[in-house]
Amino acid sequence: MSYTLATATTAVRNGLNEDTAVFWSDTEIQGWIQEGSLLFTSATLLVEDTDDITLVANQLSYSSSDHSWIGDCVEVYSAYYNDKSNNYAGLIKGHPRSLGHLDTFTAGDPKYIMLHNRTLYVWPLTTAAIVTAVGVVTVLYAKVTNDITAIQDEFQIWPIVYALAKCKQKDRREQEASSLFTQFYTMLNFERSDKHARETDSMDRFLIPATGQGPEDSRG
Repeated sequence: MSYTLATATTAVRNGLNEDTAVFWSDTEIQGWIQEGSLLFTSATLLVEDTDDITLVANQLSYSSSDHSWIGDCVEVYSAYYNDKSNNYAGLIKGHPRSLGHLDTFTAGDPKYIMLHNRTLYVWPLTTAAIVTAVGVVTVLYAKVTNDITAIQDEFQIWPIVYALAKCKQKDRREQEASSLFTQFYTMLNFERSDKHARETDSMDRFLIPATGQGPEDSRG
């Protein structure tokens, strides 16, 4: 079953055995459904999308002021460049630390993409010729949202469970609320570990650790 915010509200009310608002208002229930959706999408990375960055000459960073979707981007999976002549090139997903080596490159076709603080960095800098050719970078990413309709049907039950827990908490039925919260957060942890492994950037192995010891340091 696919839920909308309205039908999810009804599902919560069914669980509370309160068809119409008496103790819990629709406004607060819907707020908790949205809160649960936000927690679900940010923790599990299970809402995915694809969008384009229109390149701008000599512009290093792109934020929500350039494209609104970037403000919801929480993880970049991959990206590729299309010069609009069907010549595709995959971009290397780099760590923001890589920006410390910008002076080692000259302007040209995009090669690297980095995400930091809801801002995407594309390097090398785009040339005027690339902009004239209307080249674009397509990004495959996970996003955060409070919209339950953006969540796949099989996972929509979890923002509803979260909202039920908040309702029980308001009614001071702490044991029931605790049980529902446990179900919700256990599921978040499982889905994240089951479907997403924390990535290690390919360049990290060549970097000196923060302690100052290199990877071959033999000191005990």
